[in-house]
Amino acid sequence: MLTLYDHPRSGNCYKVRLFLALIGKEYESVFVDVLARKNHTEAFERISAFQQIPALTDGELAIWDSHAILLHLAHHYAPAWLAPLAETGAMHAWISVSANEIANSLQPLRLTHVVSNAEAAHHLDVDEALLDVPGMQRRTERVLRRMDQRLAGHDWLAGGAVPTVADIACYGYAALAEEAAIDIAAYPAIAAWRKRIRQLPGYVPPGP
Repeated sequence: MLTLYDHPRSGNCYKVRLFLALIGKEYESVFVDVLARKNHTEAFERISAFQQIPALTDGELAIWDSHAILLHLAHHYAPAWLAPLAETGAMHAWISVSANEIANSLQPLRLTHVVSNAEAAHHLDVDEALLDVPGMQRRTERVLRRMDQRLAGHDWLAGGAVPTVADIACYGYAALAEEAAIDIAAYPAIAAWRKRIRQLPGYVPPGP
């Protein structure tokens, strides 16, 4: 049985919920109240080494990090979501974009809009005075421009005819761009890609 340690407002958790829905995999959801610091326990650390959500248990196996979870699920339950050999490099590159460029731009920018600056600073592990919102905005515009350029020439990020886990990895926060005060109309290829994902069988929207 799969158990997902989850929070309804987390974009990283949403990636996993979405993928589980798309592959038709049943799971138990356990709410982790990160705003109340309920993830900061020794018990949860045994499941998630850095006490972060999402985390997944698959029988006796515990997996943490949304991208590791997506890849675990694809390898074990939905190999059609893994790119063929010729596109593997591109798939992993865009998963890396999600884990690095998006995680350091759109993800924290959205956080500053949905919680207080003090709470955002806590989750980002910085002093509130060091929150660089203009820098987040510049980095967000840069990564969205690059994604838009890629998607202008390809339906899916890995470059093939069908979506891969890379699309789900990057979609998690791209789906929430409006919550970061981003006008997605400025990125028409991303807007079209988001529509294609919403049309996939089993799709579930973000949010509580």
